[in-house]
Amino acid sequence: MIKVLLIDDEQPALDELEFLLNNYPALHIEGKFSNPKKALEYILLHDVDAVFLDISMPELDGFMLAEALIRLRKPPYIIFATAYDEYAIRAFEVNAIDYLLKPITNDRLETTISRLLEVTENRKYMKTNQQERDNQALKQLLNQRYKDNATTRLPLWKNDRIHLVNPNDIAYVETKEGETHLHTRKGDFISSESLTHYEDILSCYSFFRCHRSYMIHLDLIAEVIPWFNNTYVVKVQGYDVEIPISRRNIRAFKNLLNIS
Repeated sequence: MIKVLLIDDEQPALDELEFLLNNYPALHIEGKFSNPKKALEYILLHDVDAVFLDISMPELDGFMLAEALIRLRKPPYIIFATAYDEYAIRAFEVNAIDYLLKPITNDRLETTISRLLEVTENRKYMKTNQQERDNQALKQLLNQRYKDNATTRLPLWKNDRIHLVNPNDIAYVETKEGETHLHTRKGDFISSESLTHYEDILSCYSFFRCHRSYMIHLDLIAEVIPWFNNTYVVKVQGYDVEIPISRRNIRAFKNLLNIS
């Protein structure tokens, strides 16, 4: 029995999908959620094989939730549902992730379920590196999506909970001991993603990669302090730490802040 979860912010869409999936005895619907954050909390505590996930949802959309799901030790298979996003439809055909175009037709759903049954069965024998390649394909797609569309909320983990952080609330980001630390007005968060990953995501905002280990929010700089060898350190609002500006980035930094 394949355990599935349905996630869509529109109740009629949830009810319709539940009705259609009830025709497949190999599936067991574990639950329906109109709140994606509640769905994520459920998945953290329960074993789920697959999720049928809407793309367009307020606050936490399907892409952001997918990014959270693929970081789990045993991520569920993700089947996206969309009414309009042709870009996603083309892209999600590249790996073991499928899509459904709304309104959902019986023939298309039949194809999706057949594929889900096949990959679920194969998962028993799938090598870890193949699963990682599938996850990497989705990560690349998500990164491209961030580049194409400025995100208004960033999903960050803390204490097995996902927090939605406005990029403008991030004071600075640093990497140390193989982890990336994001320092925000909502607290500090640790991520396994690289600093370059967040540099790409936050490129539409006023962030500056001032050092190989640091990125700062230019609008939140509180002090610029001259340092040795004609370099600088900065302090950002709410933090007493001195963040270095590397020599290779001095000219760009001075130009951005109109420092003569």
